[in-house]
Amino acid sequence: MFIYNHDLWMENRMKIEEYLEDGASALKNLDDLHQHLMRGRMMRPSEVETTLNNSSDLIDTTKVMSHDTLEKGRLLLEKIESDNRNRKFDSDTDSMLTPQDILDALEQLEAMIGDIRKKQSDVDAAWLMMQRNFLNTKDLSLLEEGIVKVTNWILGPAESLLNSKQKVGYDVASAEELRREHEAIELQCWDTYGAYAELVHKVDSFARDEPLTIQQKDLISQKDFMDFVCRSFATRLERRRNILITSLRFFRLVSEYFDKTGEVFDSLVMGNKIGDFASAGQKLKKLQESQALLDAVERELVKEGEKLSDMLSMPVKDALGRELVVDYTEDIINVRDILDATTARKNIFSDSVELQKLTLEQVTHIHQYETDASQAIQWLDDLFHVLLKDHGHVGVTVYEIQFQKDEHQTFQETAKDTYNYGCQLLNASLALRQSCKLPLDEHANLQQRLKFSWQRLLNVGQEQMTRLRVSAVFHRSIEDHCNQLRDLRETVATIPLMELSKRRAAVKHYFSVRENLMVEVGRMVRLGRLLRSRLKEPLYFTDEMSDVESKDEGDTESSDAEEITGNNATAIEAISERLTEVTSLSEELDQTLKNAQQDCAILTTAATSTTVVTNTVPVSIISSTKHTPETPPSISEVSGCF
Repeated sequence: MFIYNHDLWMENRMKIEEYLEDGASALKNLDDLHQHLMRGRMMRPSEVETTLNNSSDLIDTTKVMSHDTLEKGRLLLEKIESDNRNRKFDSDTDSMLTPQDILDALEQLEAMIGDIRKKQSDVDAAWLMMQRNFLNTKDLSLLEEGIVKVTNWILGPAESLLNSKQKVGYDVASAEELRREHEAIELQCWDTYGAYAELVHKVDSFARDEPLTIQQKDLISQKDFMDFVCRSFATRLERRRNILITSLRFFRLVSEYFDKTGEVFDSLVMGNKIGDFASAGQKLKKLQESQALLDAVERELVKEGEKLSDMLSMPVKDALGRELVVDYTEDIINVRDILDATTARKNIFSDSVELQKLTLEQVTHIHQYETDASQAIQWLDDLFHVLLKDHGHVGVTVYEIQFQKDEHQTFQETAKDTYNYGCQLLNASLALRQSCKLPLDEHANLQQRLKFSWQRLLNVGQEQMTRLRVSAVFHRSIEDHCNQLRDLRETVATIPLMELSKRRAAVKHYFSVRENLMVEVGRMVRLGRLLRSRLKEPLYFTDEMSDVESKDEGDTESSDAEEITGNNATAIEAISERLTEVTSLSEELDQTLKNAQQDCAILTTAATSTTVVTNTVPVSIISSTKHTPETPPSISEVSGCF
């Protein structure tokens, strides 16, 4: 059963309505205060402090009001809940339900209390934020002062320092002094650069927060302007530094080029002795290396000069980006004049160096040609000694002699090519000496030595070739004569087998054949004896041999001659054997003819005449082959007949 107390219900209802009205008023006041505090975030630093001072009392009053409202609502909820519990206790049943209006009232009260608490929290948060913004505003003011200080220093003293230094120098010393002064300016800028970097870091740290206050936005704008000013000034400062470095490098290269060209010109061009053949190649190499080095320095010098001129011609802007009027005309003209002077010096130096290089190259070629010519003379001398030592003997057979002739022909061709090579070298050396106006004494000495070595080798070679040719003719002819004598002897031996009427004619015929053959045999015998005598002589007579011969005519051979003659001992022995053989065959033929004549038994008168012939003619012919009354011809004359 439901127990209803109208007076109690009216009392509670009036309190609920009254509390809801007070709560709505409190919410409105809290909301107005919250909006006021939120607007403080967008205020300028000068307004924030005033707003904070004015809002302090309002915050306290609002807090008291909201606290009273919350406490009143809490007590009202407790009273309504207490009345509701007491009403249930007075009823007969424990399951009596709470009326709907009471439930709605409780819900409204709880919602109002929750809204007030939430709004109170928002107000407290806004108040704390406003206080924190006030503290941040002081920091932002310090940042703003730092930005203004950096910006003013860049636009003021820094620009003045940089504007006071416009020259780039006129030599190494002045350029070095300007570079040191510029480094001093850079040192003065380091503190400002450090402050600039710190300010940029701090501003960028809160620039990422959202939303931004008006002061923060202003500070970011000031930071951007400071950044532009500092970067523009740093760019100009770096440009000035690059100009001074380029200027210093340019003047150093100019000084180096002029000094080194002077040193090279004095030491390798003017102070060089042309006649010093031994060191000409080394001096030429050193001159070429010096020229290559100076060409590299000159190219680098021109490159740096043009770079400096271009840098000086570029416009100059201050920290605000405004173009400045800086007159570098005098410096540009100075750089151009130095480049023109360098080009003129290079042309003069290059002409002198090229002429000196050409002269040194010619001297080097002269030295090389004459060295090679001396080598050719040495080769001829070596060939001469090889000819005397290894090719001065004569063979004992026709085939061996023919092989020696072919080998000697190749030897002579080699010697002739060597001589021609030496002549070509000396002709080239003579032309270069005349071109360089050098003395010709050394060249004439080499020319004389070359001719002497060649003539000596040529004479010995011709002598050896003559000996080989005569030896070949002798051995070939004497072999033919021996064969003819044998054949004639065998033929004469068959005369006794003929009829008596034919014997006389055969004997007469063979006597005639023998007479003709003996003439040829006699010539070969004389040639063999002459060749044998010639082979006993040395191929070449030295001065010592000539002196010995003039002192002692009996002793006609020196130790060298004996050694050289010893090489032909076999050939001499072979010639003697051939002479002995042909003499023996001639005697055998005469004896055979004599026997054939005696066997004929012809008339006494004829026999007597024949006997006289057989006793006198052959002996005279053979003896003529053994003893030559007339003067024998020379071996060269004999060889010319063949």
